[in-house]
Amino acid sequence: MIDESIHRLQFDRLVWLWGILPSPTHAQPERFVLGQKLRACETAWDKASAPAERARAVEHLKQSVTLFFGFKLAEAARAMDEARFALESATPPAAERRWAEALYLRLSTRLADPASDEVSVSLQPLYPVEWRQKAPEEAATPNGAAVPPDLLLRISLVLDGQPARQVINLPLRQLPLSSPLSIATLAEGDYLLRSQILRGKEVLATREETLSLSRNLRPRLTQVEKTLQTMAEQPSTTDLATARSLHALLASLAEGKTLETNYPATRLLLETEALLRDLSQTRRFYGGSKQVGQFWLTLALPASTVPVRLQAPPQVTSGEPLPLVLALHGAGGSENLFFDGYGQGAVATLSASRGWLVVAPRGSAGFRPERAAEIIDAVDRLYRVDRKRVFLVGHSMGGAQVVASAQATPNAFAGAAVLGGGGQVLPNAAISQLPFFIGIGSEDFALPNARRLEAGLRERKVESLQIRNYPGIEHLVIVQVALPDVFAFFDEVASRGRR
Repeated sequence: MIDESIHRLQFDRLVWLWGILPSPTHAQPERFVLGQKLRACETAWDKASAPAERARAVEHLKQSVTLFFGFKLAEAARAMDEARFALESATPPAAERRWAEALYLRLSTRLADPASDEVSVSLQPLYPVEWRQKAPEEAATPNGAAVPPDLLLRISLVLDGQPARQVINLPLRQLPLSSPLSIATLAEGDYLLRSQILRGKEVLATREETLSLSRNLRPRLTQVEKTLQTMAEQPSTTDLATARSLHALLASLAEGKTLETNYPATRLLLETEALLRDLSQTRRFYGGSKQVGQFWLTLALPASTVPVRLQAPPQVTSGEPLPLVLALHGAGGSENLFFDGYGQGAVATLSASRGWLVVAPRGSAGFRPERAAEIIDAVDRLYRVDRKRVFLVGHSMGGAQVVASAQATPNAFAGAAVLGGGGQVLPNAAISQLPFFIGIGSEDFALPNARRLEAGLRERKVESLQIRNYPGIEHLVIVQVALPDVFAFFDEVASRGRR
């Protein structure tokens, strides 16, 4: 009883955290770095397929989740690194590598004009790590540790997968290490910036992030703002709401803010300009048979708007209705988490392989149980949705939102999946005909909530209820592990033709 009360308190705390964790437009650099480390850890998890290998990482992952919800992002990143080391080998990494992995590269800006802006980089510690015992008379660097000898920081810029357009090598003798990054001769585009810490030919740490370069950046952003001002009195539409949100995102990046994930800002600026040209001529921009790929949209709903990330597969060119997956992220996440995390965007990959649409809304943007059905309607106005094959999947607090959405409008969905959490089943919920999937990790702190959800669904006599237990799996990786089973469940439901 005591343990269950503790788990309930932890889960209830997620509800509270849902509304107060930083939004994507006000995220700290530490949040960005933590996201990058999460992706690296997910890659290591996939490579470490043996249960014994994965078991080495579980306690570190559990610690990372606890630290994240305690707002200790740097320490959460440390635990994430330790999880990755454990996945890679039973032997602890060399002290120099552990020291190198604790550093991160901070850019003065992630969106710049190569003709007028200067970009500088600064290598600094995210959390302190000693790489060796220091003699008392040795001076400490700002991260509290002596710098290992014979290290080099190499920075390269790559565009469209072509050979590096720019490479700089900096001897690493002290921290922080700052340097200008020459961009004056570079073409416009979204560059992959790769930073490596080397000792001879040995790579101790590698990071990859995006640096976007746009010519005439300031005048173009000013023109976007002026054009939007002329449309201030126009009724809200998805196109207009998206233009406003994209301008705000681009302005934040141009001001030097570090957002939570990598954005292809140059592509988004070109997209915003084309969007405004169509708006000025009262033409619709998003949706239809020609808009294929991933988009950051702000959907216009009946009484509000919601930021989403949407993927339209090539099958939209047929004009036929397509199945839709509505993915609801966990507390502290955003619309990007199902695309950049949760198994390196496994929901997008699994949906694309089936030719399905997928949309992930920002869950902290005024969630109401009826909102899921409104989002389906908004997507259907862009791309034709097969209303008999609309599926819900959610993690943690997103799972609780799945349960609430399914009860509010059960006829809107063909199936629902809850991972790493639960939700309250109402006594009068008319959901007996809605197929449910529950994925439960044995090491997940929210396991009691999943069990309560199972009991509630059985009490409501849900006819199709699939429970999958995942031994040795905790809260962070349950989505990555369970998504293939979730989509197999969706495939089965879709083939049955529920309605």
